[in-house]
Amino acid sequence: MHIPSGCSKLESSLIIDKVKGLIFGAILGDSLGLATEGLAKAEIANLYGKGPIRFGMDEDGIPFNRDEFRSNFEESDFGDDAEQILLVMESIFENGGHFLAKDFSTRLLNYSKNGIKNLHKIPIGMNATNEAVLANPTYHTSPQKAAVEVWKTKDNLRGANGALVRAPLLGILKFWDGTTVIENTTECCRVTHPDPRCMISCVITSTLIARLLRGQDLEIEVNMTPIPSPTTKSTTYFTDTLRLDYRLQALVRNVVETNKPMLIAPQTDTLFITPETDMEQMKQYYHQLLDYCVPSSLNELMLDDDKDRRDTFKCLSAAIYCLTREIPPQRETEYFKKMLMDVVMQGGEADTNATVTGALLGARLGYSHLPTEWVVGMRRWEWLEDKVDEFCAML
Repeated sequence: MHIPSGCSKLESSLIIDKVKGLIFGAILGDSLGLATEGLAKAEIANLYGKGPIRFGMDEDGIPFNRDEFRSNFEESDFGDDAEQILLVMESIFENGGHFLAKDFSTRLLNYSKNGIKNLHKIPIGMNATNEAVLANPTYHTSPQKAAVEVWKTKDNLRGANGALVRAPLLGILKFWDGTTVIENTTECCRVTHPDPRCMISCVITSTLIARLLRGQDLEIEVNMTPIPSPTTKSTTYFTDTLRLDYRLQALVRNVVETNKPMLIAPQTDTLFITPETDMEQMKQYYHQLLDYCVPSSLNELMLDDDKDRRDTFKCLSAAIYCLTREIPPQRETEYFKKMLMDVVMQGGEADTNATVTGALLGARLGYSHLPTEWVVGMRRWEWLEDKVDEFCAML
């Protein structure tokens, strides 16, 4: 898989920097998010105040709270969301730059039992949907069938966010070919999460990555009704004080509009077939998606709400909200740290939300603008560096 000449307005070195930024941004998000995973904002305030949480080689901040769940992880470690990304990388690398759903599903099953090869680390905290699908007796022969059976029998697992962490990486693979990006993304999603909300969330995410890497799409004309920037002065979150980047908001809207047939049109393309046959329900999902794609604040999303904290639209919305904030030149590293910390301080599915947010911000800003004190402060960062460089060498 080599980048064809003329497929992007960006130089190859900048594309590689963005790819590496995506991967490390995602892993940083997962690692930092473990500090508040599963907690409500009230609990977070009690443990960490207004933050920030100390991470990596930072000397400032509130020390990581090591309760029963978090005592399973080493300091500045990463969890299953990052490891799913590593599995996708491994699968693509071992298959000559191609994504094969069957190969990935086999690796995911092996991972659930043994962890990542040579990492010497058992999987901890795997999302409930993955666990249920992998436990289905038909998974090893027909993962998609197993996933559909779980979708039909476990209403509480529908529309969950577990597959979304894999989507950003699939936006890299042949990013110049939008059809291939969508095909790979839907195939990867449906081996565990066949719900239409999961599939369109993943496609939106991978398509945004692909278009960021193509570069020319950042010049999209802003001809839509502007969305006011937040004006409240009472917010406690840095991200909510930032103005909207209309160029990136227009890009997001364009991607959503392009892919809306997945939810509102009859499913005649076998690639987009899902277990949901109620078209009125699908249209409701579409309107929910539109609402979630234009939040007015992080607080509005209520990411720690126990009833729907695993909602894939919530996770997507948090990531898009951060992606579409204005970031002044020369302040990229500072803003990356503050925005990712804000997402983590929301609690709920903090590691998953921060993984997707970190991936989108990392792809936007590039590895060269990620905080060095966080990257080199992560557990196993040199091992990760080698793996990511090996992957990037294919591009």
